[in-house]
Amino acid sequence: MQLKSFVLRTVLLTGSAFAAHSAYAQAEPATPAVSSDNQANAESIGDIVVTAQRRSERLQDVPLAVTAVSPEAAQQLGLRNLRDIKLVVPGADFSEGTGFAQLYIRGIGQAFATPGVEAPVSVYLDGAYLQRTAGYNALLDIVDPGTIEVLRGPQGTLYGRNATGGVVRLSSALPTSDLEGRAAVEYGRFDHKQFDGMLNLPISETLSVRFAGRYLEEDGYIRNIATGNDLGGGHSYTVRGTLRWQPNENTDIVAGAEFQRTRFNKDFGQLGAGAPLCWVCQTSGDEPADGFYETNQNDLNMWRNRVFRTYLRASFTMGDFDLTSLTSYLSDRSVQFADNDFTPQPFFVFEARGVGGKTFSQEFQVASHLDGPFNYLFGVNYLHDKAFFNIGLTGDQYAFLAFTGDGPGVTNDIKTDSVSAFVEGNYKLTEELKVTFGGRYTYDKRSITGENNAGFQAFNLPASFEFGDSFRAFTPRFVLAWDNGPTNIYYSFTRGFKAGGLSSPATSAAEALRPEKIFSHEIGVKNKALGGALNTSLSLFYYKNKDLQTQIIDATSGGSRYENAGGVEGYGAEFEANIRPTEGLTIGGALSYLHTEFFNYENAAQVCVDLSGTGNPNAPGAVLVNCQPGPDTNLNGVPAVHAPRFQASLNASYEFPIGTWNANLAGAAQYRSSFDFAPNGGGVLHYDRQSGYTIANFSGYVSPPGDNLRLGFYIDNAFAEKYAVYRATSQPHGIYYQAGRPRTYGLRAEYRF
Repeated sequence: MQLKSFVLRTVLLTGSAFAAHSAYAQAEPATPAVSSDNQANAESIGDIVVTAQRRSERLQDVPLAVTAVSPEAAQQLGLRNLRDIKLVVPGADFSEGTGFAQLYIRGIGQAFATPGVEAPVSVYLDGAYLQRTAGYNALLDIVDPGTIEVLRGPQGTLYGRNATGGVVRLSSALPTSDLEGRAAVEYGRFDHKQFDGMLNLPISETLSVRFAGRYLEEDGYIRNIATGNDLGGGHSYTVRGTLRWQPNENTDIVAGAEFQRTRFNKDFGQLGAGAPLCWVCQTSGDEPADGFYETNQNDLNMWRNRVFRTYLRASFTMGDFDLTSLTSYLSDRSVQFADNDFTPQPFFVFEARGVGGKTFSQEFQVASHLDGPFNYLFGVNYLHDKAFFNIGLTGDQYAFLAFTGDGPGVTNDIKTDSVSAFVEGNYKLTEELKVTFGGRYTYDKRSITGENNAGFQAFNLPASFEFGDSFRAFTPRFVLAWDNGPTNIYYSFTRGFKAGGLSSPATSAAEALRPEKIFSHEIGVKNKALGGALNTSLSLFYYKNKDLQTQIIDATSGGSRYENAGGVEGYGAEFEANIRPTEGLTIGGALSYLHTEFFNYENAAQVCVDLSGTGNPNAPGAVLVNCQPGPDTNLNGVPAVHAPRFQASLNASYEFPIGTWNANLAGAAQYRSSFDFAPNGGGVLHYDRQSGYTIANFSGYVSPPGDNLRLGFYIDNAFAEKYAVYRATSQPHGIYYQAGRPRTYGLRAEYRF
């Protein structure tokens, strides 16, 4: 890419400038950067300890692009879930689609992660990798959280498979030796009701337990004019228990278990106003609703999900070595019914009669903390997953199959076994200069066994089938870092890979998706100034992601499928700053620039749609768009999906007294420029393109002396921006989308002891 060398040169110059500034500040103590009065008023932000490199380190010392949000900072800023956390993370987008957590970092992510095709942004919960994120509300609505870490860029050495975009590390708050508790209630728009509770009990000097839970209930925000009901509402509850045993200073054993149940009448999408390009609308004679938050369809949308997980983490210090064992198990199951034609007529009904699986993983780690210049980290990991996908299709369009006794249906059983080993060492060349090098070898084996019922066999599909494949990858990492305390300058080269996939639901044997392989160069600068009151971070990066597994809309069925694109090339810059200019006031901000483009993608499948008014591309006189001669088109040079060119964030929190009471006001806002949901915005008309928008959240509370009681408010999407979390164009539906959450507001009360 032409700008690659320019970017690297720019980073080097910028890093030199930061280093020069730091050296100047140390060499000239008699010439402070700010006046002594301002220094006296400024307060140190303090250090956040993270485990991004599988060790406990100060965020300032980590040679990675990492954003960390502590529980205290999240509460001060009113960040209540992962959707809010994205407001303070540059280059990232976290949202929820049709029951899936959609996570994108630097333009790399996936809208729908199905069994057999995982997302390229890895999610770790209490140290364990989550094989599936579908329907798991704990990802978006975090109960009693610990520190949240977002690692940007490929993390193939320390985290292995499916971390080409980055890693999101979520953690639960650990039991402590203090007797403490918390109860909170929240009520807001759309009859939103939420109840949170936490109780921490010290059982003995070495043993403690912590319980946490949440119940959530709310109405939907999509008005269904066909029935008068709402879509998007429902209820869920989560309960968790954690036990911690510390018999001595060298032993720390944590065991946890969590159960979650969810039931919502999900909004799986609505047709665009005016029914542009909609064949099912032409056939049924039903017009879509006009309002952005309205739909005109039957009441067949339902999502039920349950998740159980448990884990055991045992850590031991033996002389100069730390040994850690992490064992985890997760079981999940979802049931989904969706009106797949988005009209009042039951043309196409999608039934996911059972989607989920069971995952077991085991990891062992050995980390040294030797007195000499060399230290290392070694680990092995095993994962076994048995997933299932049982779907059916019903509705008037399949009535001709009544003689089979059922509409089309298929069952997939997907097995995954993954084994990996990694090692990473770091060597101090001087007190300030350190080199890090390491690598991971991963072996994956996957298979699908499937059965089609009589309804699908009527389409000349086999009664049963089986296929699979295996994949291998080596993912090295090299880092050179210069850290003199207030300034940390680093260069890193990393490789990552996303596991090869078996697209499900499959109705016959098919070729496996090739693994994605990415390499990335990054140069970054982190700086602390004003006595710790100002923290800044700058990173510039370039990556090349080959054999991209991308999702497209099938032109005939309207359903989605995966294919390997040639690849995506990208470069960009990210800047973060946090300052505490005076007591009680904290201000933060972030900027990001991202340029991406497809390469070697000359044969991309595109959707053919009709502009003649018949809604049928096969009708005489049909006017087709989005089609090149033949079924394919050239997408070279087209931006990747979910890759806005610019993002800008601003947040602030101000704590101040009101008489003997304390008060807090906070706000967080983020602007995102336009981006595509489908390659090239879905075609020449760009119906699948989202224009730029700004999300702003505000919150506040007051508390009497002692700070045990807090009474507060919140306003999310305060400016009532109308935006989509998903858009697509297909042959049967024309244009359809899923609306993002509208403005919501409410009150909350919390009591702590």
